[in-house]
Amino acid sequence: MIKFMCNKKKFESIPGIPIAYWVSNRFAALFDNKRIIDYAEPRHGMSTGNNDLCIKLWYEVVNTNICFDADSLSSFDRQGKRYAPYKKGGEYRLWYGNDDYVIAYSPDARKVMEALSGYRSSSTGYFFQPSINWSDVSSSKFGVRVSPKGFAFDGRGASMFCADEYRLYLLGLLASKVTGYILNVLNPTLTFNINNVAAIPVVIMSEAEITALVSECVELSKDDWDSFETSWNYSKNPFIGGNNVGKLLSDKYADWERECQDRFERIKKNEETINSIFIKTYGLQDELTPEVDEKDVTIRLADKERDIRSLISYLIGIVMGRYSLDVDGLAYAGGEWDASKYVTYQPDDDGIVPIYTKLGMEDGLTTKIIRLIKLIYGEDTYRQNIDFIAEALGKNNNESSEETLNRYLNDGFYPDHLKIYQKRPIYWMFSSGKKAGFKCLIYMHRYNEDTLARINAKYYLPESTRKKNELDELNSQIAKAEGRDKTRLEKERQNLAAAYNEAIEYGQVLDHVANQYIKIDLDDGVKENYAKFQGVELVTDSGTKVKKDLLVPLK
Repeated sequence: MIKFMCNKKKFESIPGIPIAYWVSNRFAALFDNKRIIDYAEPRHGMSTGNNDLCIKLWYEVVNTNICFDADSLSSFDRQGKRYAPYKKGGEYRLWYGNDDYVIAYSPDARKVMEALSGYRSSSTGYFFQPSINWSDVSSSKFGVRVSPKGFAFDGRGASMFCADEYRLYLLGLLASKVTGYILNVLNPTLTFNINNVAAIPVVIMSEAEITALVSECVELSKDDWDSFETSWNYSKNPFIGGNNVGKLLSDKYADWERECQDRFERIKKNEETINSIFIKTYGLQDELTPEVDEKDVTIRLADKERDIRSLISYLIGIVMGRYSLDVDGLAYAGGEWDASKYVTYQPDDDGIVPIYTKLGMEDGLTTKIIRLIKLIYGEDTYRQNIDFIAEALGKNNNESSEETLNRYLNDGFYPDHLKIYQKRPIYWMFSSGKKAGFKCLIYMHRYNEDTLARINAKYYLPESTRKKNELDELNSQIAKAEGRDKTRLEKERQNLAAAYNEAIEYGQVLDHVANQYIKIDLDDGVKENYAKFQGVELVTDSGTKVKKDLLVPLK
């Protein structure tokens, strides 16, 4: 048996007196310095008592009801808006990001929240102040981020408040390998509590250099975060900027790939320099090395499949009116519709777009996306661009590029959308089921109580009639056909009949709900509003009792 002998006095200077026999005397001596608590105040945030009621993902609500720049409770109240940005921690990410949530925090909303049995008002006096934020439970790595003014925060998104002059330096320290090593000694679990953070020793050297490096890391991370549409600072898809006409998407992607690679390499180099400085400052050269694994860099490299799918999502947003080719950022996300924002391209007139399995339908989503591609990039480059899109989407050998796009819009887009928007979709897919008898997409923020009646009259009834006419025509062709042609036509008829029968049953449910003129309230959130169109029960014309979802389930 091997025994290790160690003087217990070595541990007495370390908060909590952990039995960390492997640490050096130099490490133990670090705790003779000032600590985080001498420069800043780490705080746990509030508990709403009912997150489903009080907190929403920012894109669920009317965007103009969110106050993004309050610096105090009084300034928030003066703006008369309902929601404030809200930090909940989130996944491991450094420097900037994880800004997904808002909290209902208007005076009336606060009264409702304060009456909840689980409500705790911890740290509300610190709301809206700039801070450093982290997740109290994460992976084995400590993901810290700067939080600008305007945020409330909860217990899962603990925050630290300090003078402006120290914020970036302390952020660099907390993001370094030195802090990871120290936290592993203080508390070798996956929980990063505020007492552990408060106890981290602070040695200030190379302050100007650290501050400059951290400032650039924050900007690089922010650029990365804001380049995806789930950021509320999203401006436009990176393949849309500049003069696009006559441009190849393959060239646009190559430019984007270089931009992402450069950003990735710069932040990795900065992180390694920060590590090197702090390792030397803290005298931990024997315990740590400055290198950063690529997997631990928390900004994204280009990914052709993901990025082309993001482009398609953006184009759908243009069709729906969420985005515009004439303005940056959100053109419409609830509130008053401003027609002056749409000059180059007019969005769909009602925010309802059918999705057909068959190509060439004039009012269908595939046709609208193809027209947009031609409008944005030009007719002359259309073939190269649609082929590039199809390749990224996984084109099959037996299909055209347009068919690949149509297949993705039918089968791939909505699962992607649900994943990206954390099962709180802003576009809702009405679907009769697996046979694809009827499908259409709506923009939630343009929904009104007449939407289902319009779906029924303007889109469903014409499509079901078209399918019936196709069936009649197939029956006529089958009666005249022989041999292989007849076998092929009979199989085609079988598939079409299944889709038609599914659509007919769906239509009865759609008509039943359309006659109820259901209203939705965006403040209730997607989950509650979505449920109003799910699990609808009725007796059909044939006397069959059915229970049907009008919308694709939120799996």
